[in-house]
Amino acid sequence: MENDIYYLAIIFMVSLLPTVEVRGSIPLAFLWFSNEPNLFTISILIAVIGNLIIAPILIPLLSLFEKAFINSRYIPTKIKDLYLWLINRARKKSKEIERYEFLGLTIFVTLPIPGTGAWTASLIAHVMGMERRKALISIELGVLGASLIVFSVIYLGLEILKKIFMLG
Repeated sequence: MENDIYYLAIIFMVSLLPTVEVRGSIPLAFLWFSNEPNLFTISILIAVIGNLIIAPILIPLLSLFEKAFINSRYIPTKIKDLYLWLINRARKKSKEIERYEFLGLTIFVTLPIPGTGAWTASLIAHVMGMERRKALISIELGVLGASLIVFSVIYLGLEILKKIFMLG
C-alpha cells in the first residue's frame, strides 16, 4: 500500500512534466499497475487529471509573468520593446488564422509526441492572444484525446504482443 502511493505520486508528477505529460505517465501506469485493475484505473485517472490541471494554472500565470516582465524596472527597455514587438506581431499573424485556432490547438495537443502537450499549447495560446476560456477547452480536449491515443496504443500493442508470442 505504501509503495502504491509512492508510485501513484510519481505518475502524478510525471503527468505534470513539460514534454512528458500523459505520454509518459500512462505508460508508467501500465508498467506498475496493469495487473491490479482498481489501482490501474486510479493510476490512469491520476495521470489524466495531472495533465488536465496544467493549462488552468499555467495560462493565468503566463499573463501575470508577462505583466511583471513588462513592468519590471530591472529589464532593459530594449528587451521589453523587442518582446512586445514579437508578441504583437504574433498576435496580428494569428488573427489571420483565428477561425482555425481552436481546432488547430486541439489537434496539436492531441498528437502524442513530445513537445505537443498542455505546456506548449498554453504558451502558444498566450502568445496568440487566444481567449482564455476557448484556449482552456481546446487544450483540455486535446489532453483527453492524447490520453485516449496513448492508452489505446499501449493497450493494443500489448495485446498484439501477447497474441504474437502466445503469452497470457
